[in-house]
Amino acid sequence: MTFSEYALDLSPFISFGKSEHEYFTELVGNFIQDAAMDSCKLLKRKPDTKYRYIKGDRMIQSKDAQYLYDHRDKSKFSNWIWERMDESDSYDNVVTWLDNHSIASDDPSTTCADILESIVLNIINSTPTTQAAQEAEINLRLIDEIQQKIKSLSRPANVPVPKIATQDEQIYIDELCLAYGEAEGMDSFSVDNLCSFPDYSDDLEDRRIDFYAAETIRRGVLELKGSSLTGQFDVLKDETYNGVKDTARRTHPNGYERMLAVMEQAVITPVTNYILSASPYWISGKIKKGVCHHLVNDGKLTWIRRRKKQ
Repeated sequence: MTFSEYALDLSPFISFGKSEHEYFTELVGNFIQDAAMDSCKLLKRKPDTKYRYIKGDRMIQSKDAQYLYDHRDKSKFSNWIWERMDESDSYDNVVTWLDNHSIASDDPSTTCADILESIVLNIINSTPTTQAAQEAEINLRLIDEIQQKIKSLSRPANVPVPKIATQDEQIYIDELCLAYGEAEGMDSFSVDNLCSFPDYSDDLEDRRIDFYAAETIRRGVLELKGSSLTGQFDVLKDETYNGVKDTARRTHPNGYERMLAVMEQAVITPVTNYILSASPYWISGKIKKGVCHHLVNDGKLTWIRRRKKQ
């Protein structure tokens, strides 16, 4: 039996409905001597860490278990258990729990103290290999839990494409115009020329839609709760750039062809370090193409080759 299994099984009878971290504090605090409580590192852990000890998402380390064992007070613990059983009228429930585990007992409170002592000893005596395997299993469960939560994220608030391009779009639109001009052999090309080139006009419209698909993600990430997610758009940009930069560096007939090749590569580029990619609402080919235009704004990508000034 693990510490988590023990704590969760007895929780209905002795936790009195307290939160997991409060329950952990009482469980451990009543197992050790009063004089040892101030120096007990386990009792000083953050509430989230205590929660994970109870839920089994985190292992109590051998050195912490050794402290509990060296300063255990089983009489104090059994008295606490007895008081809880009496106050919650759960004596029979605890006896039934022990019977279900084939544990004979004349005094369930003393037996519960013995079981916890045995669990602490098992932690102390467990080999590093065993602990590593258990921690690896816990990590896999945590990863799966995170992925499931990400998959359940709601769709970010859509940022509409304005009819007139904003100042934030000027850099990538200017670069697109240079690409269009190079493809047509024109020294100068601007949005004013688009009326004569309907294909490029349609292309620019598509690129703006892509840009705002990525902008929706950029703003959505900032609105997510949890500081660990606020940098995810930068992660997405880095992943995308690393996936397309070689394509951008290759020789192409003109800047327009370079842009098209980069867009094709962006769609198939994996972005595994971008953890929100587990949600279909937070990643798509359109979003990744839009990220490329953000990279143009950042100066990381260009469609036209330029010679450095001597």
